[in-house]
Amino acid sequence: MSDGCFLCRFNNTSHAKLAQAFITDNAGCMTTHEMAADLAADLTVSVPDAVGIDRAMILIHIEEHSLNPNLRLSLMLRNLFKLSDSLLLNMNKVDESGNTTVDAKLVETYLKVQTQIMTIYKQNELNKLLFAGT
Repeated sequence: MSDGCFLCRFNNTSHAKLAQAFITDNAGCMTTHEMAADLAADLTVSVPDAVGIDRAMILIHIEEHSLNPNLRLSLMLRNLFKLSDSLLLNMNKVDESGNTTVDAKLVETYLKVQTQIMTIYKQNELNKLLFAGT
């Protein structure tokens, strides 16, 4: 929590509660950047005390300050997908003679990441939490 963060400072106000509800409700269907942009546009118009608040400040609150389990789980899952995509793109290597080889360690790591993703999806309570608003 930071003294400079609007959503942390005004945590118990109606606007901050609405903003946090928006973040929680949309964590499973919007990126953090989309949520931050929408909230910045709304807060700068509707909240006089939100002078100077911008998308970057809200993004920091969403990604670093908020401990809401719905949001944290959504961020974790998105990061696992990014890691999975990166591993998949990098596991094939072409050597000097033009032969394609597969990096076995990256394949092993990719499969572990896929297992973690599937574990999250198989947990019924987590699915209810993540996809309640979608």
